[in-house]
Formats: sequence, structure tokens, C-alpha cells
Amino acid sequence: MSDQSQGAVAAYHEAAVAKDAARVAMIRTHPAFPQAMALAARNLVEAYDGNRLLNRILNDRERSVFALMAIYLHSTPDAAGRGLTAGRIIDLCRETGLCSRGRAKAMLVLMRWAGYVEPSQDPVSIADRRQRPLVPTDLFRSMQTARWRSQFEAISLMDACGAAALARLESNAFRTLLIRALMARFRSGARVLDHAPALQLFAARDGGMLIVFQLLLSAPPGDTFPPEQVITVPVAELGRRFHVSRAHVLKLLRDAETAGLIERLPGPPGGVRMLKPLRESLAGFFAAVFLALSEAATDALAGEGEGSETPQNISPLPVVTRHPRKP
Repeated sequence: MSDQSQGAVAAYHEAAVAKDAARVAMIRTHPAFPQAMALAARNLVEAYDGNRLLNRILNDRERSVFALMAIYLHSTPDAAGRGLTAGRIIDLCRETGLCSRGRAKAMLVLMRWAGYVEPSQDPVSIADRRQRPLVPTDLFRSMQTARWRSQFEAISLMDACGAAALARLESNAFRTLLIRALMARFRSGARVLDHAPALQLFAARDGGMLIVFQLLLSAPPGDTFPPEQVITVPVAELGRRFHVSRAHVLKLLRDAETAGLIERLPGPPGGVRMLKPLRESLAGFFAAVFLALSEAATDALAGEGEGSETPQNISPLPVVTRHPRKP
């Protein structure tokens, strides 16, 4: 990426963070937010697919964005009618700074191996071997739809657009509009982890985000959420659950302690206490995820409303997540 392009991305990024910060803070004040956060975290942990090869190429955060990019490009062909191709996703990864050309190519290879994408069977695509697109498989589409469903279930506890989105998730038209809205946010510089700085350490490690989510869900009965009391989860159990070594989990926890994110209690039974910077970042992370999905769903529902098939009983009117509209 050129210096000029990097400067443009940085400017978009700064503006996006400032615009979203107040609304992220507002979402966190909703009475149902702790319940929604717990449900979303539980759904993310349960959706873990255990694919260690994919984990080795991109970390948790990058994998989820790369998956969105693949679906987005498939649903948004270029001027020549090409959807998801190696060249297009490499260009998008470089434009947004997600990953290098080599990592993007490796991810596509592994996604084909895992059965997530396959070569297009369109006769025109087959004839052009250099630009033959890939298409998401039914497995891949169903996995992504299930992820969205799990997050909109959490959002529905706070905002009307969650239930509206759930009612439309089986619609190809709605999902296309949803993914385009999500990628528009990402390309404009919006990044969830800007509202969760302490999670950068976990996001950069294999299974790191899932490990911290599991700690979040292991709060003792009666504790606040995120938990303030001591959490006791065996390190070996975390390693087995997310297919990483015990040494990997220990290194992650030690680094988190050094960074002032957790306190580790010595000796048996041991345990971990989340410190305020980590608790604040976990809340900021889920609030930012809810904001991104709510706004994307609202735009998708509004886009569907321009056609003739939008159900009359769906009203895309989120309570606190809507961008202010100019009169």
C-alpha cells in the first residue's frame, strides 16, 4: 500500500472511531446489554469450527473478516461480472490492510480444501481459466448465516432490528444487502477492536479471542458481567477446547498479566481475575459488534423496502444504533 493510500485509510479510520464512540457507549448503558453480551459470547464459542489449519494462516479476527470479504465479493461482481477471485480478494485485503498477498492466497487454498469455496461451474467462468471465480459452498453460506443468527439473537434483546433481521436471514436479497453494508463500514475504516484496545493482545494469538470469551463465560454464580471475581478454568481444558497447547495458553495468560489485563493467583486451585482494562474492552468489543450489525441490518432492511417483497410487519427502527440522518 502506498503512503498516500495508507494516509487515506488512517484518516477514514480516525473519523470512523470518533463517529461510533458515543453510540458504543450508549449501547453499553442498555439494561439488557450484559445479557446480550453473554449470549453473543456463548454463541461465538459454540460456533468454533476447530479448523487448526485455518487458524495458522490468519488469527480469529482476520479469519472472520476474510470470510465476510469472500461472501461480499461473490455477491458484488466487478464490471466484467467476476465475483470472488484470488485477484479481487488479494486487492481488498491490501486495500484494507487485513493481510498480505501471500496469506490471502494461502487462505483461499485452505478454504477450498475445507469445502468452504469451490470453482464456479458457470460455462463462461470455466472458459476463462485465468480469472475463474470461486463460489461459496452451501456449507460456508450456512455457517455464516448461523453466525449472523446467533449475533442477531443477542441484539434482539436490546433492539427491534435484531428480531427484524432474524426474520429476514433466509432471504438471499437481505443477506446480500447486509454483507454489502458491513463491508462498506469496514472499507470506510471502522474497526471493532478500536473500541476494545486490550483485546489486541488476544486477537493476535491462535485461539486468543475464544480463550478470553471462555474466561468471560466462566464467571462464578452471582458475579457481575464481565466478572470481577476469581475465575477458575484449567489451562489444559482451555488448550483442548480450542486446539492449542497448554504452553500456548500459559504464555497468553502471562503476557496478559504483564500487560495489566488479568491477575493470576498462585498455587492450587489458582485462577484468574479480569482487571478493569480487560473488562472494559470486552464490553466495548461486544457493543461495537452490536453497533456494526444493527446498522448494517437497518440499511439492509431499508434497501429491501425499496422493492415490492418486503413484509409489511417489519420495521427497521433500532433504538440507539442509528446514524443521525440529515433532514
